[in-house]
Amino acid sequence: MSESSRDGLTTYLLMALTTAFWGGSFVAGKIALREFPPMTLTFFRFLIATAIILPYMWVKDDVKVPKRRDVPLLFGLGILGVSGYFACQFTSLMYTSAANSSTINALNPLTSSVIAIYLTDERLSAKKVGLIFLALSGVLLTVTGGDIGVLLNLSFNKGDLIMLVAMVFFSFYGVYSKRATVLYSPLLVTGYVFLFGLIQITPLMLMEDVLGDVLSYSFEAWASIVFMAICSSVLGYLIQQITIKKLGVNKTSLFINLVPLFAILFAYLVLGDPVTIINLASAAIIITAVFLNSRLR
Repeated sequence: MSESSRDGLTTYLLMALTTAFWGGSFVAGKIALREFPPMTLTFFRFLIATAIILPYMWVKDDVKVPKRRDVPLLFGLGILGVSGYFACQFTSLMYTSAANSSTINALNPLTSSVIAIYLTDERLSAKKVGLIFLALSGVLLTVTGGDIGVLLNLSFNKGDLIMLVAMVFFSFYGVYSKRATVLYSPLLVTGYVFLFGLIQITPLMLMEDVLGDVLSYSFEAWASIVFMAICSSVLGYLIQQITIKKLGVNKTSLFINLVPLFAILFAYLVLGDPVTIINLASAAIIITAVFLNSRLR
């Protein structure tokens, strides 16, 4: 095998590992939530992640501080990508499964593309509309569990509905973060988004009033937070940036489709959650819709 082939294989394996980190974060969240309330969990995840990413940014990036006029954009991204998104995601995991949460979240790339079209006044193509309905059918299959009575009675699991809100938050983040990365490096944007998100979540964390108890929480709960902070947030970001540089955005984005599959696998192995036909079918439908959407020009 040539050196370039080995390098390419290594890049693919690293991105697959990152996808596993992201899938595993849903399971780690379930474990941490056995003891940590959601806002406190979000706070400590991003306290650790920010403490790592900001010094790294300071060393690697030529631009250290954003211009004052761009601070509102980065502050807003903190809400969309950290405080709002993860507050909703971790709250949802208190009521729904890691499989459901990750499957709903897989709709994000398609939702982002629809939002981008709306914001630029482009027209939705017939193919795009078809893919939207295909993806929504996968979401409906997830939130109803294949039971039409849930739809008729509107008796949805509130965790699934909260995760839908989280997914919309992150879809808007995906759209507006592109505006920020035109102005600054992805590393600077990520560092300040983490920092602003941490600042925003702090008052909500204090309202949960558990700081006096967190040191007594189990090693398992703390290890789950450290895993999410280092592997899912910091290493996930850094590997993704390397992969984008070597493989391009389109090839890198395809790996994201594997996140719900890893989440379903890890939920089965770690939590003992059953793997159902509904889980696999809904994930397959959404992944197919997102993949086909990525191929549209």
